[in-house]
Amino acid sequence: MPRGVRRLVGVESLTRILSLVADGVENPHNALTLLHAAKLFACPCLFRDTKGLASAWSGAALDAQPLPVLPDEISLDEWNPLVALENSPGARDIYGYRLPAGETPALVVGNERFGISARVLARAQQTVQIPMHSTGLNTINVAAAAGVALYYICRGGGSPTTARRDPGKRRPEVALIAPGDHFELGSSIRSAAAFGWSRLLLEDSNCVWFGVDRATRSEGRGAARRSRNSIRVIPAREGWSAGFSEVCVVTTTGPGVPLHRADLAGGPRQLLAIPDESDSVAAAQDWSRLGAVVKPVHLDLPGGTHPYHYRLIASIVLAEAARQVGRRPHERGPAASPEPIYQRALKLVDAAGGEPVSHEELRRF
Repeated sequence: MPRGVRRLVGVESLTRILSLVADGVENPHNALTLLHAAKLFACPCLFRDTKGLASAWSGAALDAQPLPVLPDEISLDEWNPLVALENSPGARDIYGYRLPAGETPALVVGNERFGISARVLARAQQTVQIPMHSTGLNTINVAAAAGVALYYICRGGGSPTTARRDPGKRRPEVALIAPGDHFELGSSIRSAAAFGWSRLLLEDSNCVWFGVDRATRSEGRGAARRSRNSIRVIPAREGWSAGFSEVCVVTTTGPGVPLHRADLAGGPRQLLAIPDESDSVAAAQDWSRLGAVVKPVHLDLPGGTHPYHYRLIASIVLAEAARQVGRRPHERGPAASPEPIYQRALKLVDAAGGEPVSHEELRRF
């Protein structure tokens, strides 16, 4: 880390510390979540303010701390390697990526709409991307993307994804359990669509998605948009039961198999349950009601999870499941999924129920 940056963020160690650099981010809420995403992995987060973010940050009064803006005298050349997170031709997949040698590494993420500026992209030694499974959706929320990339870079990349003839047969069902914030949920739904899910179950016990007021509805759907592949959000009543062969419950606080070692590609008879751990009731449920075998899975985050963001946790979990599921060679979107087990066998939901989230309705973010 450059010496001036070490002073800026209060880090004096000369050990190799990965920095997160946000280039041209505009939304102060995204900026705050980027700070928290970096904290999950004990990384400093700094901002190249080219879009008036500092002024918006002060006006929004989201945090008592000042925004850590890069001084003009700090050159991007001081980072080595400088790695850009951008879905562009020639970018390497984040799955299996190993950070090259260099004492001052940094990961750069870009503006919510336009990505990383051409100037910064030209300075980057390498470019990495998070593989998308959609023909029209080539990004997820910038903070969620940063969390996913930091997860793989900080643990050495993991294994690359595999090309498979029929990855749809390996894709598990997903249940989002008791999310507490409509924006966090919307971003999580967007990630699910980007990583290839065409439907998911939602236990909306905190009433943040279904039956909400107009403003909440607009903000939540806004966070989920930009997908050309619609995703169906299927309501699951509180305390519902199901007959899955296996239920993988992913938490950051409970025991379990480490996320990267868990088998998350068990097909439609496997349920991947992601509870919102900011809700203690959601995190301490009787999961045996959902399947014959319950397997706890642990997501280890070296910096802890406070403040907690559901979109960060859910996006990391969904990215790892997508990596394990694999994809078709030159895949152009998720394959058709069989009828859900909970609908086919248990008739828990009305076949006409649920809510499609289409790209026409959810166009901008």
